[in-house]
Amino acid sequence: MIYAKKKVQNTANLAAQTAKIIANVKELEEKNLIRLEEKEIYLYPDIWKDKATALNWIKCLHLYYMLKRRFKESDSLLFKHIETGELIGSFKNKKAAVSVFNPLP
Repeated sequence: MIYAKKKVQNTANLAAQTAKIIANVKELEEKNLIRLEEKEIYLYPDIWKDKATALNWIKCLHLYYMLKRRFKESDSLLFKHIETGELIGSFKNKKAAVSVFNPLP
């Protein structure tokens, strides 16, 4: 829907998307594919198919933290490899970043 030359998202659509994010996060946590901690999320980077998917994951998980853990939009969230603890992504200053798909020099 377009209103005043800006795309407007339907509220019902947003609520359904948010509910799906919450359900997916809980399911992954039950399967031990991700581990949620205070300001860090541990996961297997293999579940991210490509950089665009990874960035979307990071944004969705930050939204989950805002809803369930009372995070502020500006709060930082780190994403680490579940086995090695290596930093593979982050959400800082309202921007998602992924390091696992960056080519080595």
